[in-house]
Amino acid sequence: MMLCPQRVTTRLTVSEQTRRQAAFTLIELMAVIALMAMMFALGLPRLAESPWERLEDEAEQIAQTLRFARQRAIMTGVPHRLLIDLEQGGYGIEWLIDEPTLDGDDELAGLSSLFSGAGLPTDSSEEKAPLDFVPRRRTEREYHPIPHSRMGVFQWLDEAHYFVGVDGPGGWVESGDYAIVFAADGTTDSILLRLADADDHQLVLEIEPLLQTVRLVREGVDT
Repeated sequence: MMLCPQRVTTRLTVSEQTRRQAAFTLIELMAVIALMAMMFALGLPRLAESPWERLEDEAEQIAQTLRFARQRAIMTGVPHRLLIDLEQGGYGIEWLIDEPTLDGDDELAGLSSLFSGAGLPTDSSEEKAPLDFVPRRRTEREYHPIPHSRMGVFQWLDEAHYFVGVDGPGGWVESGDYAIVFAADGTTDSILLRLADADDHQLVLEIEPLLQTVRLVREGVDT
Protein backbone atom coordinates (compact mmCIF):
# COMPACT_ATOMS: atom_id res chain seq x y z
CA MET A 1 0.00 0.00 0.00
CA MET A 2 1.48 3.35 -1.00
CA LEU A 3 1.10 6.49 1.02
CA CYS A 4 -0.26 9.67 -0.37
CA PRO A 5 2.53 12.07 -1.37
CA GLN A 6 0.86 14.95 0.43
CA ARG A 7 0.70 13.02 3.70
CA VAL A 8 4.35 12.01 3.40
CA THR A 9 5.35 15.64 2.98
CA THR A 10 3.31 16.63 5.99
CA ARG A 11 4.93 13.96 8.19
CA LEU A 12 8.41 14.98 7.10
CA THR A 13 7.65 18.63 7.92
CA VAL A 14 6.42 17.81 11.41
CA SER A 15 9.45 15.60 12.01
CA GLU A 16 11.77 18.37 10.86
CA GLN A 17 10.06 20.89 13.17
CA THR A 18 10.39 18.47 16.07
CA ARG A 19 14.13 18.07 15.47
CA ARG A 20 14.55 21.83 15.27
CA GLN A 21 12.67 22.37 18.51
CA ALA A 22 14.75 19.67 20.23
CA ALA A 23 17.97 21.22 18.94
CA PHE A 24 16.93 24.66 20.12
CA THR A 25 16.11 23.26 23.55
CA LEU A 26 19.53 21.60 23.74
CA ILE A 27 21.26 24.90 22.92
CA GLU A 28 19.28 26.64 25.62
CA LEU A 29 20.19 23.91 28.09
CA MET A 30 23.89 24.18 27.24
CA ALA A 31 23.74 27.95 27.65
CA VAL A 32 22.11 27.64 31.06
CA ILE A 33 24.70 25.08 32.16
CA ALA A 34 27.54 27.32 30.96
CA LEU A 35 26.07 30.30 32.81
CA MET A 36 25.67 28.29 36.03
CA ALA A 37 29.23 26.99 35.73
CA MET A 38 30.53 30.55 35.34
CA MET A 39 28.59 31.77 38.36
CA PHE A 40 29.76 28.79 40.40
CA ALA A 41 33.39 29.40 39.41
CA LEU A 42 33.19 33.05 40.43
CA GLY A 43 31.50 32.29 43.72
CA LEU A 44 33.58 29.25 44.63
CA PRO A 45 36.51 31.10 46.21
CA ARG A 46 34.20 32.98 48.54
CA LEU A 47 32.31 29.84 49.44
CA ALA A 48 35.49 27.86 50.00
CA GLU A 49 37.12 30.55 52.14
CA SER A 50 35.22 30.07 55.37
CA PRO A 51 35.62 32.32 58.44
CA TRP A 52 37.72 29.58 60.03
CA GLU A 53 40.17 29.61 57.12
CA ARG A 54 40.58 33.38 57.25
CA LEU A 55 41.17 33.20 60.99
CA GLU A 56 43.61 30.33 60.58
CA ASP A 57 45.55 32.29 57.96
CA GLU A 58 45.85 35.16 60.42
CA ALA A 59 46.99 32.81 63.18
CA GLU A 60 49.53 31.14 60.90
CA GLN A 61 51.12 34.52 60.15
CA ILE A 62 51.52 35.11 63.88
CA ALA A 63 52.95 31.61 64.29
CA GLN A 64 55.51 32.27 61.55
CA THR A 65 56.48 35.51 63.27
CA LEU A 66 56.99 33.64 66.53
CA ARG A 67 59.18 31.05 64.81
CA PHE A 68 61.24 33.79 63.23
CA ALA A 69 61.73 35.53 66.59
CA ARG A 70 62.90 32.27 68.18
CA GLN A 71 65.32 31.46 65.35
CA ARG A 72 66.77 34.96 65.38
CA ALA A 73 67.27 34.83 69.15
CA ILE A 74 69.27 31.61 68.78
CA MET A 75 71.33 32.88 65.84
CA THR A 76 72.23 36.22 67.44
CA GLY A 77 72.45 35.02 71.04
CA VAL A 78 70.23 37.94 72.04
CA PRO A 79 66.80 37.67 73.72
CA HIS A 80 63.88 38.55 71.45
CA ARG A 81 60.21 39.14 72.12
CA LEU A 82 56.96 39.39 70.25
CA LEU A 83 55.26 42.50 71.59
CA ILE A 84 51.48 42.28 71.22
CA ASP A 85 49.10 45.23 71.43
CA LEU A 86 45.99 43.43 72.64
CA GLU A 87 43.70 46.43 72.32
CA GLN A 88 44.74 47.73 68.89
CA GLY A 89 45.45 44.31 67.36
CA GLY A 90 49.10 44.77 66.46
CA TYR A 91 52.32 42.82 66.98
CA GLY A 92 56.01 43.11 66.16
CA ILE A 93 59.42 41.60 66.97
CA GLU A 94 61.93 43.37 69.20
CA TRP A 95 65.34 42.40 70.54
CA LEU A 96 67.27 43.33 73.69
CA ILE A 97 70.18 45.60 72.72
CA ASP A 98 72.09 48.62 74.03
CA GLU A 99 71.58 51.27 71.38
CA PRO A 100 70.01 50.51 68.03
CA THR A 101 72.14 51.18 64.96
CA LEU A 102 71.20 51.32 61.31
CA ASP A 103 72.44 47.79 60.67
CA GLY A 104 71.59 46.42 64.10
CA ASP A 105 75.21 45.48 64.95
CA ASP A 106 75.17 47.30 68.29
CA GLU A 107 77.71 45.03 69.92
CA LEU A 108 80.29 45.79 67.22
CA ALA A 109 79.49 49.48 67.38
CA GLY A 110 80.00 49.47 71.15
CA LEU A 111 83.35 47.71 70.91
CA SER A 112 84.46 50.08 68.15
CA SER A 113 83.72 53.15 70.25
CA LEU A 114 85.37 51.64 73.31
CA PHE A 115 88.69 50.97 71.57
CA SER A 116 88.69 53.99 69.26
CA GLY A 117 90.50 56.21 71.79
CA ALA A 118 87.74 58.79 71.73
CA GLY A 119 88.48 61.62 74.18
CA LEU A 120 92.20 60.73 74.51
CA PRO A 121 95.01 62.86 73.02
CA THR A 122 96.43 61.39 69.82
CA ASP A 123 99.36 63.80 69.31
CA SER A 124 102.39 62.84 71.44
CA SER A 125 103.67 66.44 71.35
CA GLU A 126 100.71 67.64 73.35
CA GLU A 127 100.79 67.64 77.13
CA LYS A 128 99.01 64.59 78.42
CA ALA A 129 96.11 65.08 80.75
CA PRO A 130 96.11 63.45 84.19
CA LEU A 131 95.18 59.80 84.05
CA ASP A 132 91.62 59.99 85.29
CA PHE A 133 90.08 57.78 82.59
CA VAL A 134 86.83 56.18 83.67
CA PRO A 135 85.90 52.95 81.83
CA ARG A 136 82.88 53.27 79.57
CA ARG A 137 79.76 52.02 81.30
CA ARG A 138 77.46 49.79 79.35
CA THR A 139 74.13 51.44 78.81
CA GLU A 140 71.08 49.65 80.12
CA ARG A 141 69.72 47.29 77.53
CA GLU A 142 66.25 47.89 76.17
CA TYR A 143 64.03 46.24 73.61
CA HIS A 144 64.09 47.81 70.16
CA PRO A 145 62.52 46.79 66.82
CA ILE A 146 64.74 44.46 64.83
CA PRO A 147 66.31 45.76 61.60
CA HIS A 148 64.07 43.82 59.28
CA SER A 149 62.03 45.16 56.38
CA ARG A 150 58.83 43.35 57.40
CA MET A 151 59.28 41.71 60.79
CA GLY A 152 60.81 44.86 62.27
CA VAL A 153 57.62 46.90 61.95
CA PHE A 154 54.31 46.43 63.68
CA GLN A 155 51.81 44.30 61.79
CA TRP A 156 48.09 44.65 62.27
CA LEU A 157 45.29 42.15 62.27
CA ASP A 158 42.56 42.23 59.69
CA GLU A 159 39.71 44.55 60.63
CA ALA A 160 37.44 41.54 61.12
CA HIS A 161 39.78 39.95 63.69
CA TYR A 162 40.94 40.87 67.18
CA PHE A 163 42.91 39.54 70.13
CA VAL A 164 40.70 38.16 72.88
CA GLY A 165 43.58 37.81 75.32
CA VAL A 166 46.62 35.85 76.42
CA ASP A 167 46.87 33.16 79.08
CA GLY A 168 50.46 32.95 80.34
CA PRO A 169 52.47 32.35 83.51
CA GLY A 170 51.07 35.52 85.09
CA GLY A 171 47.46 34.62 84.35
CA TRP A 172 44.88 35.92 81.90
CA VAL A 173 45.57 39.29 80.21
CA GLU A 174 43.20 40.96 77.77
CA SER A 175 44.30 44.61 77.64
CA GLY A 176 47.47 46.61 77.19
CA ASP A 177 50.72 45.20 75.81
CA TYR A 178 51.89 41.64 76.27
CA ALA A 179 55.37 40.29 75.46
CA ILE A 180 56.18 36.71 74.52
CA VAL A 181 59.89 36.53 75.31
CA PHE A 182 62.46 34.16 73.84
CA ALA A 183 65.72 33.70 75.68
CA ALA A 184 69.04 33.59 73.84
CA ASP A 185 68.69 29.80 73.58
CA GLY A 186 65.19 30.07 72.09
CA THR A 187 63.26 28.92 75.15
CA THR A 188 60.01 30.57 76.15
CA ASP A 189 57.00 30.09 78.42
CA SER A 190 53.88 28.15 77.62
CA ILE A 191 51.39 30.65 76.18
CA LEU A 192 47.80 30.49 74.95
CA LEU A 193 47.00 33.32 72.54
CA ARG A 194 43.33 33.64 71.63
CA LEU A 195 42.04 35.24 68.41
CA ALA A 196 38.45 35.83 67.33
CA ASP A 197 36.30 37.44 64.67
CA ALA A 198 33.07 39.42 64.77
CA ASP A 199 31.00 36.22 64.51
CA ASP A 200 32.63 34.75 67.64
CA HIS A 201 34.78 32.23 65.81
CA GLN A 202 37.68 31.78 68.22
CA LEU A 203 41.07 30.25 67.54
CA VAL A 204 43.72 29.48 70.17
CA LEU A 205 47.45 29.41 69.44
CA GLU A 206 49.03 26.99 71.88
CA ILE A 207 52.70 27.96 72.09
CA GLU A 208 54.86 25.20 73.52
CA PRO A 209 57.79 26.11 75.82
CA LEU A 210 60.38 25.16 73.19
CA LEU A 211 58.11 26.25 70.32
CA GLN A 212 58.59 23.01 68.47
CA THR A 213 54.99 23.31 67.38
CA VAL A 214 52.24 25.92 67.52
CA ARG A 215 48.92 24.12 67.66
CA LEU A 216 45.74 25.82 66.44
CA VAL A 217 42.51 24.92 68.24
CA ARG A 218 39.07 26.00 67.04
CA GLU A 219 36.60 27.25 69.59
CA GLY A 220 33.34 29.19 69.51
CA VAL A 221 30.56 28.79 66.95
CA ASP A 222 30.55 26.06 64.32
CA THR A 223 30.59 26.67 60.61
